Amino acid sequence: MRIGRWAAERRRLALVSGLVAVVVVGSVSLWTVSHEPVHDDTVTRADPIDSEPARSPGVGLRPANGLGDPVEAEPVRPVDDSPIDPWWLRVPPVAGDIVGIGADSSGHVRIAGSTDDETLAVQIDHLETGVGGPVDVVLSAGTVRGGTKPMWTPAGESFALFQADGVEQGLAVVLAEPWELPDEVRSLVLLDAGTGTVLGGAALLPAD
Repeated sequence: MRIGRWAAERRRLALVSGLVAVVVVGSVSLWTVSHEPVHDDTVTRADPIDSEPARSPGVGLRPANGLGDPVEAEPVRPVDDSPIDPWWLRVPPVAGDIVGIGADSSGHVRIAGSTDDETLAVQIDHLETGVGGPVDVVLSAGTVRGGTKPMWTPAGESFALFQADGVEQGLAVVLAEPWELPDEVRSLVLLDAGTGTVLGGAALLPAD
């Protein structure tokens, strides 16, 4: 009877051991399958990017139109803290007749501001410089005196408008940046472009 009981115990132990082995192997297989990487998943990797210093939008950039052509910037009037308006806002319109000083010069000058924008229009009618070469037309803070002995007395700063040549029936120029004129403009002067000799001038007086 003992031998039979021992044999029965051995068979039961062998059966239990087999079941334990099956459970362990199944658990290991299940853990392996559940932890395998999924090859279909997309893996995203962040590559390092060389950073560049930020640049101010106003540095190295030029305004352009839709075709890429550069656009000229509109002139900007500088800030003036003076309680008195500058000459170009305060005085014009002005006008005067050109008298000969170093040559037989003549003509009529009129300077007026525009009501639409901050510009000045300079108009010279029936200009005769009195010489055959180029002549510089200049706005000056100096004064021109007429009479029997016309003369120009330089003072302060001057501003070159343009060059004229010989006889001109009508000349006109628009000053888009009149704030560049001298603080006071009292005359228009004709200067020989080669020698600087004063040929004629006009005293600019308030006009209607």
